[in-house]
Amino acid sequence: MSTLKNSFDSGRALLIGIGQGYPGSLQLPAVVRADAEGLAAVLTRPDLCGYPEDNVLLLLDEHATRDAIFDGLRKLSESATSNDTVIVFFSGHGGLLPDGEGSKTFLCPVDYDREDPDGTGIEAGQLSALINAIPAARVVVILDACHSDGAVQLKAYGDGMKLPFGFRAPALEKLASGAGRVVISSCKEDETSITYSAKGHSLFTFFLLEGLSGSAPGDERKDGLVRVFDLFEYVSSQVPANPVHGHVQHPVIKMHAETNFPLALRKGGWFKAADTNSTNPHSASHLTQSRPSVDQSKLERLLVDLFPSGPQHDEVWSRAGGDIAALGRATNGRAGWHAALRLLSRGGGGVDISYESLIQVALDEYPRNPELLNIARISRPHLG
Repeated sequence: MSTLKNSFDSGRALLIGIGQGYPGSLQLPAVVRADAEGLAAVLTRPDLCGYPEDNVLLLLDEHATRDAIFDGLRKLSESATSNDTVIVFFSGHGGLLPDGEGSKTFLCPVDYDREDPDGTGIEAGQLSALINAIPAARVVVILDACHSDGAVQLKAYGDGMKLPFGFRAPALEKLASGAGRVVISSCKEDETSITYSAKGHSLFTFFLLEGLSGSAPGDERKDGLVRVFDLFEYVSSQVPANPVHGHVQHPVIKMHAETNFPLALRKGGWFKAADTNSTNPHSASHLTQSRPSVDQSKLERLLVDLFPSGPQHDEVWSRAGGDIAALGRATNGRAGWHAALRLLSRGGGGVDISYESLIQVALDEYPRNPELLNIARISRPHLG
């Protein structure tokens, strides 16, 4: 029996959806609000992504004010830890306004006033500063703004007034600044993001939800996780392949991340099983039962380099079959790895974890790391 829960405890999210909450001609279809609602439902389902409900804040229509969005981002900066994965999602209007020789890019809260964009919009620099204040090692910003990467007429305007609305590439780059930051936008600069009313969502968000529900590639890894690059691979192929009324859009990614890090559980992950021998690919019954000949000090140094925040980094310990509750508090990542490996050497740390399962999880992240491959050959001589 595994003592692990079917929960992605390190997942946190702020989800914003504004459709008919916008005033007058700014209103968008109700499916735009449904984008955020649908994402909240998928993220918090134990049989899908496994985010704890208390870790997901949903701001919809009239509740998605500028102050509420700022407050939600500040709460993430206060509650998130270096071991967490954070999603910030926005579906609504994005605005691009001239500023001298350049332009300013905004997200438009429900109380946005086009006569006062500086005072009522959320400018890209402000948003970037708030995102960078979140201490999580992994932050993914997902924008399905009405024209999230372009300068085109706002489709909701009924008065024919053409204003450049969108999110241009430099603004996306600014949002992606900082280690472990990824920004995914729903379309390219010369395209528009549209709704997919037949499916009840925006086109991009529909396939985002499909990917998070298990359609994104990665089943072959059998690690029970949806990873960020796999998710983008899925939406970037499916969105342009399924145009609505001939309208084609291509999602865009900007990133400062080196690893294809976990974003959520895949279909509840292997955590959900009562019989871990049948579902946990790292279960001890699938591995040699004898203690491998591992140089623990060398393994410790390597794990500190690869996963600097400690055993909870990218859910490494849990994915290897370990029990996070068995680990004590550590002052830093190095101390955490030292204590965890010492516990493992004494047969502790969880009923299903072993040196081999831990090394295998590390190899899933860094399959070409020569030091790791050398350690793996020593611990599993039959592979050499």
